[in-house]
Amino acid sequence: MNYRELMQKKNVRPYVLMARFGLEKENQRSTREGLLATTDHPTVFGNRSYHPYIQTDFSETQLELITPVANSGTEMLRFLDAIHDVARRSIPEDEMLWPLSMPPRLPTKDEEIKIAKLDQYDAVLYRRYLAKEYGKRKQMVSGIHFNFEYDQALIQQLYDEQSEVTDCKQFKTKVYMKVARNFLRYRWLITYLFGASPVSEDGYFRVYDDQPQEPIRSIRNSTYGYRNHDNVKVSYASLERYLEDIHRMVENGLLSEEKEFYAPVRLRGGKQMSDLPKTGIRYIELRNLDLNPFSRLGIVEDTVDFLHYFMLYLLWTDEKEEADEWVKTGDIFNEQVALGHPHETIKLIAEGDRIFSEMIDMLDAL
Repeated sequence: MNYRELMQKKNVRPYVLMARFGLEKENQRSTREGLLATTDHPTVFGNRSYHPYIQTDFSETQLELITPVANSGTEMLRFLDAIHDVARRSIPEDEMLWPLSMPPRLPTKDEEIKIAKLDQYDAVLYRRYLAKEYGKRKQMVSGIHFNFEYDQALIQQLYDEQSEVTDCKQFKTKVYMKVARNFLRYRWLITYLFGASPVSEDGYFRVYDDQPQEPIRSIRNSTYGYRNHDNVKVSYASLERYLEDIHRMVENGLLSEEKEFYAPVRLRGGKQMSDLPKTGIRYIELRNLDLNPFSRLGIVEDTVDFLHYFMLYLLWTDEKEEADEWVKTGDIFNEQVALGHPHETIKLIAEGDRIFSEMIDMLDAL
């Protein structure tokens, strides 16, 4: 299917820039001296299990700020600004929201890193499992999850202009599967542009750990960050293959449950992954953004605008290899970029220039 032609149709073009946005931002609470906070989640926030905007992630000190769905990147950032301000004002005066993706200095003893004290016992048990399987320190890394949904009016107009798919929900799923594959292939560019975790504070790596000997572009997005074990392989060739592979991993004991599958992009539909066959893919979650330490909010509007245009480009541009090979190439390239020294020129500079040129051509055409 030629999405490039569809996007340029007269009836489609008025809707191309319409989208819905959401964001989750993680920050560790730290002391002013750069140590991990030792206090519990502030009671002033109320019950974190039900708070719509301020929750905790893995640890008791890791705040997760959640925006409501917005109709523009600007509106989304206004929500984030307000939530961030409430969080900052509500934590103890001698604490701050740590601005880096890599955690503040961590305690020597693992037991001093407190798992989030949640009401739901199964959620606590799951975090204990993650701590045992991957280590507590890997769980302490923070970042931004960027949620993006093409407006339903755009999806409907694209669907109306084609004849290959006869169900709009299936068409929408097909759109997101293509975008997910292209994102995984080209995500190295996000790591290159926005990678901001070159070094770690004391305590993230143990003395005996394999670790980088000099700064790299993004520890978080490299093999040194949090990821599933190497024997967890999932195909993005279709939604059916994707779900079958994850189910097989759970059956074979390689994953404890579906939600343990961790990838740079997540396909979202219902409350659980098992809802996807019924709901189809509703939106896509990008999980590889490091916190911007030079921004109070951890992200700036220029980044959000770029991601919006990049998501359009991922729909616009063609895939040039079979699905699994396409994604595998992206994994290799991303690792190369993430492990590279921040001051070194990357080998992919020509591909990056091509992407920028094609994005400009796309925006001119639309």
